[in-house]
Amino acid sequence: MYFLEDVYKSADRKLFTVISTFAGGGGSSTGYKLAGGNILAVNEFVESAIDTYKSNYPNTPILPNDIKELTGHDLLKAAGIQQGELDILDGSPPCSAFSIAGKREKGWDKTKKYSDDKQVDNIEDLFFEFIRVAKDVQAKVIIGENVAGITMGTAREYFNRIVNGFGDIGYEAVGKVLNAADYGTPQARQRCFFVAIRNDVMDDVGINFMNMDSIIYPEPHNKKPTLREAIEDIENDPEEEQMLLDFVQGSFQKKWIELLPFSPSKHRKPSDPEFIEINPKQSMFNMIRPAPDLPCPTLTQAGQKKGLSGVFHYNSNRKLTIKELKRVMGLPDDFKLQGDFDQQAERVGRMVAPLMMKELSSNIYNNIIKPFNDR
Repeated sequence: MYFLEDVYKSADRKLFTVISTFAGGGGSSTGYKLAGGNILAVNEFVESAIDTYKSNYPNTPILPNDIKELTGHDLLKAAGIQQGELDILDGSPPCSAFSIAGKREKGWDKTKKYSDDKQVDNIEDLFFEFIRVAKDVQAKVIIGENVAGITMGTAREYFNRIVNGFGDIGYEAVGKVLNAADYGTPQARQRCFFVAIRNDVMDDVGINFMNMDSIIYPEPHNKKPTLREAIEDIENDPEEEQMLLDFVQGSFQKKWIELLPFSPSKHRKPSDPEFIEINPKQSMFNMIRPAPDLPCPTLTQAGQKKGLSGVFHYNSNRKLTIKELKRVMGLPDDFKLQGDFDQQAERVGRMVAPLMMKELSSNIYNNIIKPFNDR
């Protein structure tokens, strides 16, 4: 448990500078601030995400542009710095086209709903728009986050194109899947983090392709926090709890969640093999009764809205409340989310886990940025 005041105090150290694109509601920014980062400017074009960001970090300049309409020089001007001066350029381009929870190849080269009512053409190409902007900025280090699915199967082609794209603008890049549960978050949330280091920084700090992984990526913690540890002490709004219970009780599909035992020793779904006789079509495969003494399964942008898919409470036939979702994502207890329940749940489901970003950016600062700036 921690609070926004802890974030503000840590950010006051101003150890390194950051510009964040696709900033969402501020998950990655929270992580950078916890690591001592100074967020100079951000880019986000979804209104409810902007509202959430402003509610928590009102003094940060926000460029509300579609990335396709943005240049790196726009970001530098907003941040008040020159090309090459920025320590970290951050970006989390939307990733549903590569998600193992999505349709993958069937969704490529299509117009897709990104967030709220926003539509995006060829969502899988937005990472290359990020690289285009990065070319103008010339930050010392670039961090790009995406779903773990980008490393798998035919999506690996995009992974390689991204690494090569960074190479084309003067960087050496690697990508690795990290699990938020390994870095203090009570959620098994796997994400691929691309890290690109500018060639002159590589040379000056003594980094080469062979030792990049060990220098960039932090070691996992010994203990993974559990869902029970994260949420058992929360005092929820009774009206919110009742609303979530009523939604399930009003659905003809409620039989599936009622099928799953409370407090299981492993995560359970109606599509588990033991239910094959009563569920031969393996319906509701994305409805989850989580095990309380394990990290929570991955929260998704769609799965935590009111509905019958996604993660339920381990000891009640309802979805997780907003307070519980914030704890599971590793957000400050007093982090403010804007919009109705579904919009708030989507904001959380889209976030980069702050505690994971804190660990990654701290490692990069200590091993790369500080040695380069101190030379």
